[in-house]
Amino acid sequence: MISRIQPFSKRQRSWSPLTGIDWSELGAAYRAFLSNPAAGILHILAAGRRSQWQRWVDNRLERQAAHLAHRTIAVDLDALVQLPPDTLGGAYARHMLRCGFDPATFMTDEANREWLRQRTAISHDIYHIYTGFDASPIGEFGVAAYTLVQYRDLLNVFVLSFVPLSLTNPLWTVPLLRALGRGFRMGMKGRAAIAYPPELNWDKPLAIVRQELGLGEFF
Repeated sequence: MISRIQPFSKRQRSWSPLTGIDWSELGAAYRAFLSNPAAGILHILAAGRRSQWQRWVDNRLERQAAHLAHRTIAVDLDALVQLPPDTLGGAYARHMLRCGFDPATFMTDEANREWLRQRTAISHDIYHIYTGFDASPIGEFGVAAYTLVQYRDLLNVFVLSFVPLSLTNPLWTVPLLRALGRGFRMGMKGRAAIAYPPELNWDKPLAIVRQELGLGEFF
């Protein structure tokens, strides 16, 4: 995740009545992403917000996390960083503070399914901790691969669409392919991450959290 930026200005949208995808926002996402990844992600979220695809994703995730309905994740980094570094909360807080990230960067103002939007927005950096991928570009691709298998969403398809360009960097080719393979395997073998409540497990050892998520074999 990238540090918080100001939301882009509202403008007339050009969306398809068949798919609900806002093609102008999709184009803006591709124009912005390489120079300003956070802006690109905000645009791609806007592009898919009214889409049939996102509606299907939301319905699927909502079923998986039905026991967490209408509960949001409270994040107090100052408190969490006091936990040992090998706990879920301690590792997450150190990751966020080291990188200068804001947990609320990709939150939206939508009232509909607010709890689910908040969980998916907060969870990106928590998934870095579950999977062990760092915040480097290669690490971000690894998390995107994991999350795509888990969510099957437009956002992570968009992020991974930059893989072919990234593979042209010879220094990235092997580590990137390894990260993608690891991320896809973790996503397929792991349990539904959206259904796991990190707010109830901040003080739990990370090794146990990974076991509970079905990811222990990767560490």
